[in-house]
Parts: sequence; structure tokens; C-alpha cells
Amino acid sequence: MRVLLLVLCGAVALVPALTANNVVLSVLTFTFILGILAVSFNLIYGITGQLTLFHAAAFGVGAYATHLSMAHWSISFWLGTAFALGCVAVVSLLLGIVCFRFRLKEFYFAVVTLAFAEMIRLGVMNWHSLTNGSLGINFSLKPSVWLPGAGALVIEGPVRWYYFSLACVVVVVLAYQLVVNSWIGNAFKAIRLNEDVAASLGLNAFRYKLLSFVLGSMGASFAGGLYSHYMGFVDPHLLDINQSLAILSMALIGGTGSVAAPVVGALVVTALPHLIDLNAEWRLLIYGLILILTILLMPQGIVGSLRRLRKHA
Repeated sequence: MRVLLLVLCGAVALVPALTANNVVLSVLTFTFILGILAVSFNLIYGITGQLTLFHAAAFGVGAYATHLSMAHWSISFWLGTAFALGCVAVVSLLLGIVCFRFRLKEFYFAVVTLAFAEMIRLGVMNWHSLTNGSLGINFSLKPSVWLPGAGALVIEGPVRWYYFSLACVVVVVLAYQLVVNSWIGNAFKAIRLNEDVAASLGLNAFRYKLLSFVLGSMGASFAGGLYSHYMGFVDPHLLDINQSLAILSMALIGGTGSVAAPVVGALVVTALPHLIDLNAEWRLLIYGLILILTILLMPQGIVGSLRRLRKHA
């Protein structure tokens, strides 16, 4: 399995050398960025068992906060990202305290997080002096990274964005993998299996659910900052319910049983619009059918089903 993973990583790293097609590079760049979004969502949903619909709001707030802090304070992308992470951490902490103190679970937790996300979306849409409302904000600011021997390298162009987003998704997956494989991750899994039993064994369910919610939301914030700067545009649609459903679809299609599996779901959701040349209504119908068939025929997602086939082979 490790050999296969190394081969796959090598193949992904060689893609720009094998193709000069900017469409392919763009699809994969979006896959890596949305993969961060799906992986962070899966920490809350797949690992800890809490269905949140706040993730799109964290994604959008991260996008706005990163850009606005850079534009108004003339700071770097990384400082803007840190500011956005702090904003989302505080908001998700307050929301999580309210939800988990009242012991909201499953449907009720999802509804409350969706309502809170909608409040934020309406606030962003109507705060014209800051966010330009529904018209959104166009910008040309770019992130940069410091490389030994090369100095500060501005991330622009398909190839640089490809490698930058690839590096970001790898770092995020490894970071979440460390969390999941630690005693904190064991606590998350215990809560998912049976919260009452975990609490009876002395586990502070409130604390660990709150930690999972904040860590996952911060990942969405980071993805939002990357997404907006790759697009050069941000608007309130990043926070709407369709985005929340797309995030859920990525996690379910890829599989919720492992940290990196939702990246596969992100690839499916990202590639489909380019493979299916249909209008928006038909495309949504096909998305829905794929999601239904995945749940019915592959409840463990694509990655989980492939692992099961390998075990029985």
C-alpha cells in the first residue's frame, strides 16, 4: 500500500511535466483546494460524527477575511491567513459552545449550524461598505512563498498554483492524520461510536467535540483563502447552502473512513462539470443521482469500497 501511495504521489507531481493543458492543471488545482475543504469537513463529520452545515460559512469567511486583511492592512497572504484562521476559530468556538452545551446532535446540530451559516451569509451580502454585497470583490493579490536560493516566489500561473495547492493539501492531510492517529483522534472516534459510553468512561465529550469543530472549521478557512486568491474573486455564494451540500457530497463520495479519502470525492465533484456539458439543472440532477448511487451501492465511498475489494481479492 505504501509503495502504491508513493507511486501515486510521484505521478501527481509529474503531471505538469506530462501535460501542458491548463484545463487539466486547473481541474487538479481546484481538486486540491476543495480537497482541503472536504478533508477538514470529514474531521467533524466522518471522524467525530457531527453533521455540520457551518463549513461553507467558514470557507467563505476565510476567503473574505484573508483578502480584506491583506488589502486594508497591507500584510502578506500568510498573515492574512492567520487572521482568517483566528476569526473562524473564535466564531466556531462560540457556535460550538452554544450547540454542545445544549447537547444538540444529528439533525438538530445540522439545522442550528445551517441557520448560523445563513445569518453570516446574509450579513456578508448586506455589509456593502466592506464586502461589496452580492457583487463580490475582484482582486489581484497573490500569495508568495520563500524558497531557499530563490527568495520570495509569487504564486501565479497554472504550474505554480498546481504545486502550491498540492503542497497545501499534503500538509493539511498529514496534519489531520497526526491528529486522528493521536489520543485526541481516539477520543473523536469514541464520541462517534457512542458518546454516552465515552462520557461514562470519563471522556469529556463537550471538550473534544468542540475541539473537532474548531479544528475542522479552521481547515475550511484556509481552503477559502486559497480558493479566493486562485480565483481572484470572492462573493457571498461561497457561503450558501449549495456549497454546504457540495462539501457533504465530496466527503460521502470519496469516503468518510479515512482522512484523505474525501480528496477523491473532490476530484469527482470538480471534474464532472468539465466532463458533462449540460446546463446547471441537468448537472445538479446528475450530481444527485451519483450521490444516491454512491450511498446505496458504496456506503463507504469510493476509497472505502476499493479497500474492501482489495481485502477480499
